[in-house]
Amino acid sequence: MWFRTLSVYISNKPFPWSSAELNELLTSVPCPPISQQALSVDGFVTPLREDDRMVLESDHLLLGAWQETSRLLPAAVIKEELDERVQLIEDRDGRKPGRKERADLKDQITFELMPKAFTRSRRIPFMIDMLRHRILVDAPANRAEQVIAALRKAVGDLPVKPPGADHAPSAAMTAWLRAPDTLPGGITLGDRCELKADNEAGTSVRYTAIDLGNAEIMSQLDNGMAVVKLNLCWDDAFEFDLSDKLEIKRLRALDLLNEKMDSLDSEDAVSELLARISLQGSPLRMLLDRLLACFTDEDVPAGETG
Repeated sequence: MWFRTLSVYISNKPFPWSSAELNELLTSVPCPPISQQALSVDGFVTPLREDDRMVLESDHLLLGAWQETSRLLPAAVIKEELDERVQLIEDRDGRKPGRKERADLKDQITFELMPKAFTRSRRIPFMIDMLRHRILVDAPANRAEQVIAALRKAVGDLPVKPPGADHAPSAAMTAWLRAPDTLPGGITLGDRCELKADNEAGTSVRYTAIDLGNAEIMSQLDNGMAVVKLNLCWDDAFEFDLSDKLEIKRLRALDLLNEKMDSLDSEDAVSELLARISLQGSPLRMLLDRLLACFTDEDVPAGETG
C-alpha cells in the first residue's frame, strides 16, 4: 500500500464512530458483482482480499477501500454495429431510418452487446485520520468525490470538505521559492516547479530536475510569474508536488522511508499492511499539520499531536 495522490477532506468535529462501527456500516454497502445488463456498480471492498474486514486500523488511522466495476463497451463499437444495421435497412427497404428508429436500434445494440463486454474494476483506498478528523483519498478530486459520496451514504452524515485557503497557496509557494529558509520546519525544496503568468494567455513554464534557486527561475518570478505547482520534500521521508489548489500529487517515498518499508518482512499480510499504514500515515499527519497551518487560520485539534 502506498498513497500517491492525496485529496484531503477535513471535518471541524470528531468522527462519531469507532473502527468496529465503521466496519459494520461499510459492510452494509459492499461492491456487488456486476450483472450482465449493468453499466457499472460500486461499493466498499476489503483492503486485503485475504481478510474480511472492511476497515483496518493502526495508529488511529483507518484504512478502507472503495471499488467501481464497469462494463467496457466503447461508443465506437456501438456506432459500427449501428451503421451496419442502418445500411441493411436502407438496402432492404430502400429508406433511411429516422432519428427515433436509430435511437431504438442503438438501445437494442447496447442491450445485446452488454453481456459480452469486458469488465474493469477500479479500487481506490482511503485513510481516515481519527486524531485530525481528516479523510485522505488516493485519487484526484473528481474520483475522490465519488468515494466521499459513497461514505456519506454509508454512514448517514459526513460533514467534511476540502481544506479552505485563508492565505493564497500560490503566493506562499512563490515566497518559498524566493526564500527557502521561510519554508515550514521539516519541508525543503525539491527539483521541479511550474510557473504561470497572470495574463489572458495564461502563459506557463515547467522546470524539471533543476536547482530551483537558479537565475532563470528568479528572473521569471521578477517578471510577474507565480508558482502554481512546487516539488517539496518532507523530513527525508517522501517528496511530492503541491499545487495552488492544495492538491498533493506524485507522492513518493525517499530512501529513509523506503528502508523502513523494505525492512518489513512479515508472513502475516495483515500485520505488514498495518505497519505500512502507520509508516506512511503518521508522517502524512504531521506534514498536513504543517502545510494546512500555512494556508488556513484553523488550529490542529487541541491536545492532539502527531
